[in-house]
Amino acid sequence: MGNLRKILTICLLWLAMNFIVYFTFLEIGYVISWLFVVIYIIAISLLVLGLVFSGLIWFVIGNNHSKTYRVKKAIRAMFLWIIFCIIALSLQAKFSRIFAYSPNNGELAEIVEVEVNNTTQYMTVRTKDTNNPVILFLAGGPGGTQLSSTRNFLSDLEDDFTIINWEQPGVGKSYDARSIETLTPEVFVEDAHALTLLIKERFAKEKIYLIGESWGSYLGVLLSEAYPEDYYAFIGTGQMVDFEETEKYCYNLALDLAIARGDMDTVKALTNLGEPPIYGENVTMEIASYLQYLHFEMNRNPEINHQDWDTLDTLFSPEYSVLDSLNFIKGLYFTFSHVFQQLYTVDLRETHTRFDVPIYILHGSHDLKSPVYLVEEYYELIDAPEKELIMFEASGHNPWINEFELFNEEVRRLFVQHN
Repeated sequence: MGNLRKILTICLLWLAMNFIVYFTFLEIGYVISWLFVVIYIIAISLLVLGLVFSGLIWFVIGNNHSKTYRVKKAIRAMFLWIIFCIIALSLQAKFSRIFAYSPNNGELAEIVEVEVNNTTQYMTVRTKDTNNPVILFLAGGPGGTQLSSTRNFLSDLEDDFTIINWEQPGVGKSYDARSIETLTPEVFVEDAHALTLLIKERFAKEKIYLIGESWGSYLGVLLSEAYPEDYYAFIGTGQMVDFEETEKYCYNLALDLAIARGDMDTVKALTNLGEPPIYGENVTMEIASYLQYLHFEMNRNPEINHQDWDTLDTLFSPEYSVLDSLNFIKGLYFTFSHVFQQLYTVDLRETHTRFDVPIYILHGSHDLKSPVYLVEEYYELIDAPEKELIMFEASGHNPWINEFELFNEEVRRLFVQHN
């Protein structure tokens, strides 16, 4: 009974703490949730070690009944506490959703639940004036998110635009919107267009703007070509063109860099992997073996204007609950693997060159994940009312982060069609 009273007391304290934080310190609520989660994980780990140790003691003392009784009592108590901690951990992970918010930087900053093609998905809306023209940001991936990074690096645009960041199916807050097996590029395009119509209706806009990053740049091209009546103009950054050729380029570049450095472990791993395209039940880690190598290569490049930003900033951002963060990791693993294998046949130079809306490409000169030569070839083939290719000399794959101030200036200069 003593342990049950203690557990009941802790439960009441836990509830009281969560409610106090929610009503008085909401802005740090997500931090408190993670703190509870870490405490429970540590407690479970220590209790499991205690069980193992108690089991060893039980084995050693053998038939000493008085000592065996005390050990059994300790084991029962530890089992009870483990069950409590597991339940409390699960509840805290679910409860943490009430603390998720988009930090206010103007008139409107909110996380919005929307019904898109009979599914529940999420987006963030940030602006200093709801009458501003609207930009829909399409994140990279597939399986990636930029809810928190756009808040940080595109915040200056909130003076002149309403920035909407779509949390795509299979990602973070929208991870469960659709089963991973049903996700195709066509599904993403259909959902993005349905979301566009909802945005136009909510903000009373005739058209909106598009910015697509990496995988999102491919979606932006498809949307611009298929639905020109809904978009003023499109900006692609980290522009994807030919996925299979890009993967071969990245693989061979990573292999060459590893050979030049004498990194024989990487050389062996990439040689055993073989040149893309790579297919399989889950190919995320295989593809990451050379893409991450190039990512670290760009991080070492002194000519790139690096910002203090990494994946952990997304994982532990206020927009995300604990479950959202876990879903973000799952999206990078499962969603990426399933969707990316469907993209090897894509070559925009052959399929999407004529547009009825202005097309702008803002690309990093040191981008190793979206080869500059492919972007330049594609740009020459584009037939649009207006087009422009702008190279960012101090950027890698993410000019909107590496040179965010210049990027924001260019967005303002280019996105004037609504006038």
